Amino acid sequence: MEKLNLLLAVHCHQPQGNFKHIFRQAYQEAYLPFIEVLERHPSIKIGLHYSGALLNWLKINSPEFLKKIKRMVRNNQIEILAGAYYEPILSLIPEDDAIGQIRMLKEEIADIFSYEAKGAWLAERVWEPQMAKCLNLAGIDWTIVDDSHFRSCGLNNPELPSGYYLTEEEGHILKIFAASERLRYLVPFRLPGESIGYLKNLYEEHKIRCVSFADDGEKFGLWPGTFKWVYKESWLDNFFQTIEENSDWIETLSFEDFLNKNLPAQRVYLNCASYREMMEWSGGFFRNFLARYSEANWLHKRMLYVSQKLSKLKAQSAKRKAQKHKNLQLMTYDLRLNDAQRHLYMAQTNDVYWHGVFGGLYLNYLRGTAYSNLIEAEKLIRGKRTPSFEELDLDCDRKLEVILNGKSLSCFVNVEEGGALRELDYKPKSLNLINTLMRRPESYHARIKARETQPVTQEDAIQSIHEIERERPPGLENFLFYDSYPRYCALDHFFNEGVGLADFLNSQYHELGDFIQGRYKYSIRKGKERLTLTMVRQGKAGSCDLELKKAITLTKKEEDSLFFDYSIRNRASTSTPLCMGIEFNLSVYDNALSSKKGILKNIKNLSLLDQWTGLILEFYFSDSFDAWHFPIETVSDSETGRLKRTYQQLCLLFVMKLKPEKDFTIKRTIRMKIKADEN
Repeated sequence: MEKLNLLLAVHCHQPQGNFKHIFRQAYQEAYLPFIEVLERHPSIKIGLHYSGALLNWLKINSPEFLKKIKRMVRNNQIEILAGAYYEPILSLIPEDDAIGQIRMLKEEIADIFSYEAKGAWLAERVWEPQMAKCLNLAGIDWTIVDDSHFRSCGLNNPELPSGYYLTEEEGHILKIFAASERLRYLVPFRLPGESIGYLKNLYEEHKIRCVSFADDGEKFGLWPGTFKWVYKESWLDNFFQTIEENSDWIETLSFEDFLNKNLPAQRVYLNCASYREMMEWSGGFFRNFLARYSEANWLHKRMLYVSQKLSKLKAQSAKRKAQKHKNLQLMTYDLRLNDAQRHLYMAQTNDVYWHGVFGGLYLNYLRGTAYSNLIEAEKLIRGKRTPSFEELDLDCDRKLEVILNGKSLSCFVNVEEGGALRELDYKPKSLNLINTLMRRPESYHARIKARETQPVTQEDAIQSIHEIERERPPGLENFLFYDSYPRYCALDHFFNEGVGLADFLNSQYHELGDFIQGRYKYSIRKGKERLTLTMVRQGKAGSCDLELKKAITLTKKEEDSLFFDYSIRNRASTSTPLCMGIEFNLSVYDNALSSKKGILKNIKNLSLLDQWTGLILEFYFSDSFDAWHFPIETVSDSETGRLKRTYQQLCLLFVMKLKPEKDFTIKRTIRMKIKADEN
């Protein structure tokens, strides 16, 4: 009698920029012990996918591990899946970049394992129809999605999950396997017998002859509680042994072998989809994360901006080659573009563009790594041409941004939304100092306030990361405050004198002005020694009719400094005493100012030492301010099973009291200087 073919695939990934100790822990608790158990069961065949960032770590830190896998590949026990090198969502990046990343990983796999990978893992199993063409052009023959992808477009036939299906885009054919969501929840969280029982039912009752399983390798040891369950209590050994004991009707097979022996089930055209939990987090479509989180959208559009510039330069280089202008200078130029390409690819890793049960966007160090790679790529693209400026709608919101480029600093200013400094790049260290995040409500925040609990799992099982009750540190509900505007720099506040630091920190005050997200008129003046963006807005603040003018200046002489020149004029015949606060949010951690809230009275300068990077930030004021300072912390879910507070940035509010008379004008200058700590 024909056996049930069980096709197994495990995906292993660590994002670019993750901490070294996380790589090491994942290796020791998940990746290595999994292979050691698999090695004891040579009849079990499996597909493995390692993302490029993880392969890079393994090559340096555990070359013997890769040699072990190579031997198992040679023995036809393991097949290697390709994918895009740095694990991007393919539909979020330009097609040329997607094809380039896939080919790059295929070449790496061939080099390490002497294996031609024809299958590909899709990051977060995000599918959009155009991917069929992209994958096919990159040399990919097949991929895997969940059976829920098929059900979401109306394919509820009992044959699911069985075999593979054909799809195409513009005639480019791709084969798609439907992996079982039910099996994904059974493995490894229930006893092996439950998985075998499920498969037996499909085999006998529904006459299914092929079932696919595909999921994260981290669930075998790194997810909460799984190391003890999977290895110390021998779940994985028992699972493989149970399959072997049922070899009279079940057999593991590689995806490639199954393709070579079987015809497709049918033709299919899938909707845009991902796995079921991702569909819930995203609101039904992965790209919705770009609408929900403006910071993710900005980072995504910054990535596209760099990609477009690089693509243009590569086309110019190719044209020069076609004209046979081959020389040492051109070769050096091409190598520089290749380095820029790799940095761009690193910035395309998917983890920083979304948030669900995994920290993702909420992890400031992952966002920081993406920005650093974009800045590195831009440095290689731009060379030493300074100063310059650009006017464009970078984030695709139909509002203009202005980019000021200096030798050491690049400033991205939302001239039509608050006149705010949206991004500040310090080029010597490739850092964005405004890698900030606003505080937003998340669905699980309601459970924190309500202190909901979830049922305890049965004794002979553990819970999946999607089922586990989240640990809540005491007092977490006291940090659930939300911002009404993005936390950038040079934000102009007006409020009553009675507003205190706690009111501002908790977003529980009334904004008298309409400057925070209002449109500014602007002009740009470029001279030989300086580049100045001047912004002006007429607006209300209480009974005052204010004209606020602020200018941001870069100079050649003081290339490590930004100058903010303010002029505030009351045009009304009446006036109300009020306070003005100029807000700066900086992705730094200063031991004195970032650890607690406080007020520094009547200061004319301020110095910060960033413990993360060693940068020193100095502020000099033409007249004294009170400096309010406090940390911005978010409350987010994580794969550790623990809801946690995450420090995002330091907020500084430079406050001065105003008693404006008619036609009064007050002027202030703030100089912000950035330098590396010499110690």
